[in-house]
Amino acid sequence: MAKLNLKEIEETDWTPYEGFTNYIGNEVFSTLLSVRNRVVLLISGNQLGKTLALTRLAIYRYMGLSKIASHNILPDDKLRVCRFASEMLPTDSDNEVRHTIYPAIKAQLPLNMLVKDITIRNPVMTVQPLMGGKVGHFEFVSYGQSAQSKAGQQRRFIIADEVPPFDFHEESMPRLAASDGQIFYGMTPVEAGWTYEEIYERARTYYRTKIVREFLAKSMGQKVPAIEHTDSLKDICVIQAASDDSPIYKVMLEKRKEEIKQGIIKKEDFPYETVSEYLDSIYMYDDPDAVAMRRYGVFRQITGAVHKEFNMAVHCIPEKKHFADGVPKTWKRARLIDYHQSVPWAVVFIAISPDDEAFVFNEFNPDPRNSTTLGIAKHMADMSRDDKFQIDLIDPLAGQKQTNTNTSVIEDLNRIFREMKHSGVGTGAYWQPWDTKGTKGQDKVRERLINSKICGRPFNNLQKIDGKEMRIPTLWILDNCRQTAQSLKSWKMEEWVDRDALITKDQKDKPQSKWSHFNMCLEAIFKDSRFAPLKHDWMSQKRDLPKAYFNSRAGMGR
Repeated sequence: MAKLNLKEIEETDWTPYEGFTNYIGNEVFSTLLSVRNRVVLLISGNQLGKTLALTRLAIYRYMGLSKIASHNILPDDKLRVCRFASEMLPTDSDNEVRHTIYPAIKAQLPLNMLVKDITIRNPVMTVQPLMGGKVGHFEFVSYGQSAQSKAGQQRRFIIADEVPPFDFHEESMPRLAASDGQIFYGMTPVEAGWTYEEIYERARTYYRTKIVREFLAKSMGQKVPAIEHTDSLKDICVIQAASDDSPIYKVMLEKRKEEIKQGIIKKEDFPYETVSEYLDSIYMYDDPDAVAMRRYGVFRQITGAVHKEFNMAVHCIPEKKHFADGVPKTWKRARLIDYHQSVPWAVVFIAISPDDEAFVFNEFNPDPRNSTTLGIAKHMADMSRDDKFQIDLIDPLAGQKQTNTNTSVIEDLNRIFREMKHSGVGTGAYWQPWDTKGTKGQDKVRERLINSKICGRPFNNLQKIDGKEMRIPTLWILDNCRQTAQSLKSWKMEEWVDRDALITKDQKDKPQSKWSHFNMCLEAIFKDSRFAPLKHDWMSQKRDLPKAYFNSRAGMGR
């Protein structure tokens, strides 16, 4: 598009652009303009302006204003159709309340770009891209239409309002192949559905506003950066914002202050000095989860996490950096098995340092449907090498007699490990059932996770507590133990399936079975009083401790 000179600008009739220019920009919209990911999830509190931001993004592309040139609709582009999806069509009789996308487009689309509006029979808007070429189309579809009715031609990009059915997502992705297009989801996570596990949890990049980051740090102890990159192979981006990030509230606040100054309203009628104070008076829910979802765009699954303290960026540490030569042989070691008859076992290898720092350094997830007890035991012996394990614990369910052999899995494992040791394979094992009573183990895991965040890094647990220096117990997961880390991150409390139950009933006081297995191993070992640091003469053990251990001590002036 050719640049306008000053004279052309002065002579241009800007009336058709009045709705377009009335928009108040914010951080969320600026981020949307820069995102290249295939799937983009915009989650926020209520009244942020998600729909306005997403529809404006579409209009920007048809006006040639996108920061990324390939996202603009160019004169020679053959594919010039984008899709807007929501629960209802804008032509449905009761769309006034439930449909938000079409009004948002009409409020912002420059009048000279509208060639033909939607009709009852044809919910497609014809628009003229400002950069020229043939006309383009804004296609409106509803989730109630069959997947086949929305199939067929390719789409330049797709914008979906709130949570669509999963089959809509599956059907939409192939529609973007030819255009290398994007799909955008805008939602408040009150009803997350499939989007939490399929999109949010798998994101490659997270953008979080300052207000969201402050809320996560204060309410959940999660310190996250403004931009967080993961090693996910999924081309997904998440943008997370709070209701407080909406510029509308700032404008309203200034207007009220001016009205107070002019005597139009009294100070006691609007006593709020900041947007935060004002929204505090709006979001007066008794349930903190409701505030997290409706104001800060935080999924209920996050607020319902068993270990909210766990943070991949803090608790997962690189094995090569800290244990290039392996975990020191002088440290106490333990192996744990969460046993099941038909579900994959969770096997955890964990060690504890002389300074009470616990490290999960290996893991195993064998499927008993594909392996025998003998095969699993042999693999564990190979993983254990010549290391000696002082504690071997297993789920008590493994103590039940098997009808085909009249022996228990515990008896079989002890026999197999004893025979392997006599044959020169491994160092043997004596498996015992772990304690299943009480919540002591879960409390210990939580305490160590919190302490690890205080320390910030391994071998730094000499902290000043109440004026005294002392070693605090910590827990770290080596980066080769992905399933243990994912289990700590993803383990949630059980939820009511019925939406009405979510509102009328208390949250369930029981963790979900899914993701629990590796967590059960961690709880079991921290219940066992034997899993305590081995006392040592520090200088005599120097050769058996990792370099990072001594670097940290040297930094303390030892």
